[in-house]
Amino acid sequence: MTSFDWVESVRRELTDLTRAYWLEHDLGTWQWWLFVSLAIVPWMVFVRFVDRARVMEVLLYALLVGLASSVLDIMGSDLMLWGYKVRLLWFVYPTLLCTDLTIIPVTFALIYQACSRWPAFAAVSLVFSVLYALMEIVFRWFDIYVSYRWHLLYSIPIYLALASAAKFILDRLALLERRHRR
Repeated sequence: MTSFDWVESVRRELTDLTRAYWLEHDLGTWQWWLFVSLAIVPWMVFVRFVDRARVMEVLLYALLVGLASSVLDIMGSDLMLWGYKVRLLWFVYPTLLCTDLTIIPVTFALIYQACSRWPAFAAVSLVFSVLYALMEIVFRWFDIYVSYRWHLLYSIPIYLALASAAKFILDRLALLERRHRR
């Protein structure tokens, strides 16, 4: 039988190995610098283009998408559906922080801001869901991402559902808030 102490000792060993690997193979590489850029630039775009009158609502949408994206990424990584060869920070999960907490939520938040009606929102979100799935191919080609038991076509409906669920939740909250103010 497996004991908690044994599991923790293996986890400590994995943490030490992860840190050593990150220092030797990730830190300072062009892929690492790409991640640094991808972690910063989307939020600069967000600050530039967010509607100041709706900043709380749009930011809340981005945070919902980022949270869900991170949880799904952690689940997929832990289930060995995919993995990442490069990390922005050795101690941070999800390992692809720059997409889960920046690119994906910022893009979908700006779509949410621009497309208040469902048909337009769904169409634009579908286009970006396809583009994000194709980004998996690019990350594989850049030797950043490894797919074990995952096909990029699985990602498209997940990205679309993620964006749509967040819009549904925010639309319902806005409706509830309007009813309460009457």
